[in-house]
Amino acid sequence: MGEQVWRVDVELPRDSVTGRRRRVSRTLRGTREEAELTLARLKVAGHEKRLPSGGTNARSVSAALDLYLETAESGSLELAPRTVTTSRSAVNVMRSMELSDGRTFGTILLSRLTWQDIEHLYGAMRASGRGAEWIRRCATVLTRALELARKRGLIDANPSKDAVRPKSIRKKPFAPTEVEVRTLLRSVAEGDPEMADLATVLASTGMRKGEVLGLQWRDVQLASAEVNVSAAITDGGPGVGVVRKSTKRSDWRDVPLTAAAMAALQRQADRYEDLNGKSPDPSTYVFSGSGDGADPLRPDALSHRWAEARGQSALTLLGLRHYVATSMLDAGESYRTVADILGNSEATLRLHYDGRTGIEKRKAISALEL
Repeated sequence: MGEQVWRVDVELPRDSVTGRRRRVSRTLRGTREEAELTLARLKVAGHEKRLPSGGTNARSVSAALDLYLETAESGSLELAPRTVTTSRSAVNVMRSMELSDGRTFGTILLSRLTWQDIEHLYGAMRASGRGAEWIRRCATVLTRALELARKRGLIDANPSKDAVRPKSIRKKPFAPTEVEVRTLLRSVAEGDPEMADLATVLASTGMRKGEVLGLQWRDVQLASAEVNVSAAITDGGPGVGVVRKSTKRSDWRDVPLTAAAMAALQRQADRYEDLNGKSPDPSTYVFSGSGDGADPLRPDALSHRWAEARGQSALTLLGLRHYVATSMLDAGESYRTVADILGNSEATLRLHYDGRTGIEKRKAISALEL
C-alpha cells in the first residue's frame, strides 16, 4: 500500500446464513517478513475460528477494556461483584494514563499495541505514584481483557504476556499472640458482647470476614461441633449492593468448632431467641444486620463496629485469621491441614505464612548444633 505499509487479507468460509463472502484484513507498518507473519497468524486464527463474525467491532485498547467489563457485568464472565468493581476502577485508570511519548494508553489501536507499550504503561503508573500491588492488579485486568479480545478475533496474540509486571514485595503478616487475642476479646466483650462472640468465632476457625457474615443457622451444627463454610457476603458497589456469593475459592469446607466458638454461637442463638421469641430459622443469618436475621450485616458496618469495639488496639479482623494460621503452624500442623481449614491453597498458605517459630526449620537447623 506504500513504503513499508502492508495490507494482508484472509478469505473465510461464506456466512452460513446469508451466504456472503467473508474477508478479514489487517494493515500494518513494517517489513515484508512482518507482513507475512501477520498473514500466517490470521490464517491460524481463521482455522481456530477466532476471527470476528459480526459481533463487537472494538478496535482500540479502551474499547477492548469496555468489552471486558460488559462481558463481566452481563455474567458471561464469572467474576465476584467486588472484583468487577475493582476491575472497573483499574480500567478507568489505565485508559486515561498518558505514556512517556504523549499517547493516551486507551487510544492505542489494538493492531498496534505492543508489549513495549504495556511496559511503558506500567512505568507511567509507577511515576504517578501507584504502588506495585495496584499495578499488578491492573496488569491482571489488562491481560484478561486482551485475552478476551484475542478470543474474539480482535487481535492475533496477547502482547501483555510478554510484558514484565512490577515485582510484588512480600511482607510477613502480623500475627498477634494468644495472650493479645484473649486480652482483646475480654475488652471487647465489656462494650459489645455480640462483636466479641463474632471475633471469637473468627479467632477459632480462621474464617474470612465475608464468610462469617455469610453464615446462616443452617450452616451451624452445634450437635456435631462444626460449621459449614460455603458462602460469603460482599459489597458489589453502586448499583449492585450487598450480595451473598460463593467463597473466594468457590467451594465449601467443614470446620470443627472449639469449645469457645461453640459457646459464642450458642450465646448468639440465645440473643435471637430473646429478641424474636423463637429459635433461629435455618435461613436466617447468624450475625445479622436486622433483628429478625433476614439481612446480613454489611461488611463496612462490621468494620466500623469492630474499629469502635477494639478501641486503641491495632488488631484487625484479618489479624485474627493470621493468628489462626500462625498458631496452627506453630503447633506443628501440616500446611495441607491448615490450608483445608482456612480455605486456601497450600501454595498460597506457604507463600504468606511460615509460623511464628518455624518448627520444621528449627528441627532441621538443630542438626547443625556443634
